[in-house]
Amino acid sequence: MSFTSVALQMLTVSLPILLGWCIAKLGFMKAEFERELSHLLLQVALPCLVLSSALGDDVKLPSIAETFSLMGLSFVMYVVATVIAFAVTAALRVPKGTECSYRFAVVISAVLGKQALLYASIALIPLNLLMFTVGAMLFSGMDGGLKKQMRNIAACCKSPGLIASAVVLGIVLTGWTDWGVLGDSISIVGTMTTPAALLLMGSSIAKYRPLEMLTNWRAYVAVTFRLVVVPMACLAVARMWPGMTPMFITTLVLEMAMPVGSNGTLYCFQYGKDARPMMQCTFLSIICSILTIPLVTTLCG
Repeated sequence: MSFTSVALQMLTVSLPILLGWCIAKLGFMKAEFERELSHLLLQVALPCLVLSSALGDDVKLPSIAETFSLMGLSFVMYVVATVIAFAVTAALRVPKGTECSYRFAVVISAVLGKQALLYASIALIPLNLLMFTVGAMLFSGMDGGLKKQMRNIAACCKSPGLIASAVVLGIVLTGWTDWGVLGDSISIVGTMTTPAALLLMGSSIAKYRPLEMLTNWRAYVAVTFRLVVVPMACLAVARMWPGMTPMFITTLVLEMAMPVGSNGTLYCFQYGKDARPMMQCTFLSIICSILTIPLVTTLCG
């Protein structure tokens, strides 16, 4: 992937955010609409996107051994990212109530589209398990003791997103990828996730002064760890993992090097958290990834 193609992809992602900012300034996106839209995306569109990643009559599935090896390595990578995220949060001494945004920014990568290779979609299964359990728990609050957190996790296990991840695993194991008209319909609904989330992000940014997106030094540190340190740590782990081909390793590491996912902003809205740190991290990561993704690709060989 050339530097120019990467830059164009990042520009493509950034323009809908700018559009969201414009329509918010024109008064088309109010606070109540933003809350309802974020709920729709998390509960309906995102699960459909997860399902559609494994559907298609032309999909060639890996073996069961390769599937579980990919999932195992992906899970270990996210554990490494989680440890780094909490360590960075503690070191930054972020204000109480915003630490969830910095942790999420380091842990959660952008959701890959269906055009990505199939094993990248398989590797996203552990991500979705973490996103709808640990990710939601970070934003719902860490107070209240073990019982409260167990109730939160139990509630998250009922989420459509996590159920969709379980169905994806079943699709991979059974090989039933052709769902016909139903699969096409699910894919159509899933395609609304990214553009709607980007518009929502732009609308949210419109509430703040533009310079606020660039003046948070903690966001720069978090993004540095998210785009460079975490992928390099995962690359070291991947090279020690048995049975991984260079293509598998490169795909998984690049997945960890993607810009911060917009899901973090959606969780901020759903759980009433301050979305500004999350949006700052997301905004900076999109810009900086134009340089860091080619760098990580080169280091992967």
